Amino acid sequence: MDESVIIGKVIRTLRREKGLSQFAVASRSGINLSYYCKLEGGQANPSIRVIFAVTHTLGVSPAQFIELISLEMQFFLISESASEPA
Repeated sequence: MDESVIIGKVIRTLRREKGLSQFAVASRSGINLSYYCKLEGGQANPSIRVIFAVTHTLGVSPAQFIELISLEMQFFLISESASEPA
C-alpha cells in the first residue's frame, strides 16, 4: 500500500473520531478543502507544514501521528504477508 494512502487513512480515522467534517478540519488547518479531500483519499503528499496544521487541528502531536502511521503500516504488512499463498 502506498504511504499516501496510509497517511490519508490515519487522518480520516482521527477526523471521524473527533466528529469533525472534512470542511472543518480543512478550514481550521488553513488548507483548501479540495486538497484536504485528496489528502484523506491518499492522492496527495503533505508537506511538514500541512502535517503540523492538520495534526494540531485533530489534537495529536506530529510524533503521535507518525506513530499511528507506523502502526498502520505494520498492520498492513502483517495482513499482506498472511494473505500470500505458502
